[in-house]
Amino acid sequence: MYAFATNPDQWARLRAEPSLARIAFDEAVRWESPVQTFFRTATTDVRVGEHVVPDGSKILMFLAAANRDPRRWTDPDSFDLGRDPSGHVGFGMGLHQCAGQHVARLESEALLSALARRVKAIELAGPTTRHHNNTLRAWESIPVRVDLA
Repeated sequence: MYAFATNPDQWARLRAEPSLARIAFDEAVRWESPVQTFFRTATTDVRVGEHVVPDGSKILMFLAAANRDPRRWTDPDSFDLGRDPSGHVGFGMGLHQCAGQHVARLESEALLSALARRVKAIELAGPTTRHHNNTLRAWESIPVRVDLA
């Protein structure tokens, strides 16, 4: 809701093309990255660029940074339904990916498609408040106003 309230052109695009609902959800996950960071432990020496991460080292992963990497995403700080958001790591990756991500995609596609048919505009109706947490990026509140179509 925040992405569309702050990017009304993208809401208009979704309303014009409701088939973009699933892309909209994945782009929102890429853009907001609900899981910001987590730790892993290297199980062998691993080369990353010019550096070697030694076996047994703790590694702090920054998913949000990966999802805004300009080497992967053109204009990564923008919320854009014209991009292919596949490949984001907002749900993790490989063995550690979120088991519920497919259900989340189906639910969001149904919700966004229904809203696109019924809601002309989404606007912020007051100041937003973030929920402070070192690992998760969440909202305490997002007051919105919707104009029905």
